[in-house]
Amino acid sequence: MGKAIAIKAEKRRWELPPIEQQADMAEEMGIDTLLYCRNPWAIRHRFLNHETGEEIRARCNRWDCLYCGPRKVDLWRQLVKASEPVLFLTLTKAGQTVEEAARALTTFMQALRRGSKGRGRGHIGVRPAYPVEYFAVLERHANFAENGFHWHLLIKGVDSIPYKEVIQPLWRSARHGIAEIGHIERIRNTRAIGYVTKYLTKALTTGEKGTRQVERERKVLVQDDEGHSEYITETVMEQATSKAHRIRYSRQFFPERVAVMRMKLFEGMEESIEQPVEGAEGIAEEENGKPLEQEEEDIEEVEEVPARSPWHLVERYEFTNDIKEYRKRKRKTLLEVLEDLHSGGKQLSRRVIHVWAYQRNERRSADWQVA
Repeated sequence: MGKAIAIKAEKRRWELPPIEQQADMAEEMGIDTLLYCRNPWAIRHRFLNHETGEEIRARCNRWDCLYCGPRKVDLWRQLVKASEPVLFLTLTKAGQTVEEAARALTTFMQALRRGSKGRGRGHIGVRPAYPVEYFAVLERHANFAENGFHWHLLIKGVDSIPYKEVIQPLWRSARHGIAEIGHIERIRNTRAIGYVTKYLTKALTTGEKGTRQVERERKVLVQDDEGHSEYITETVMEQATSKAHRIRYSRQFFPERVAVMRMKLFEGMEESIEQPVEGAEGIAEEENGKPLEQEEEDIEEVEEVPARSPWHLVERYEFTNDIKEYRKRKRKTLLEVLEDLHSGGKQLSRRVIHVWAYQRNERRSADWQVA
């Protein structure tokens, strides 16, 4: 009898509060950002499987979103792991802007892949070519004023690259003698992959992206000697924000097209039907025969959904600018997520929770620095 009472008491002690109260606690503690995408567009839309009738929530699919960012990191971590990189390389003092750092990385990779026949009859400075493929993420150093950015690279294609004889002189040359060198080591477990991919959610300011000179054509109204007006086209050079990418990978790093790998790894899951939303950046193009500096792809962009996908986008709510209506929709979505979790729905992975906590702490630190 006493044992039965103890069991009932234990059961009562661990009973969860009502759903409404759980929702209040989640919103108060900011945990709702882990449970659903709060982007107004995502809340208004759903994905519907026209074969099974199943519905899932849409996502904004942006790196800086506390819901979508950690899930994108987890997705790309698995894709990178499937590519089986061999070496982990860090290149320090890459530059003060993404444009500068990207240019240095391109120069370094070209020299590494091309090798050198050396100088003169004695082939002084001869260096073999290293046919490497890589996945690189740019990180902002804590002491940015002094050290700027540095690159983290996961490399495949070779088993080793001499550090002092190859890595050090090539990177120093790419950075015109001002760069310090990081380190290179063999990947023995998945920690290096997790370390590199966790930086995918970090955002950059426009100033950190850098600028570049671009040619633009514009129409100018001029008058001839007789006073007749006409428009002529002239070419001018202007400063534009750099489009250099903070996340780069060579085309052969992945064994298959990324879209194909995603379908194989995540077929039937939410990650396999990601869609760009209004205002999201464009889709990365893929063309053959480009020079190395244009050969890289930026994983901030979203691969198109294969045409055979049974999923299609549907609008659940009409567009509105009413903030009260938006809050009602948020609340309803949160309640639906909590109900789904209690009924045995898809559980959160530890990797997603870990990246979410890291991203939230980074955002809080940035807010404190601004304050």
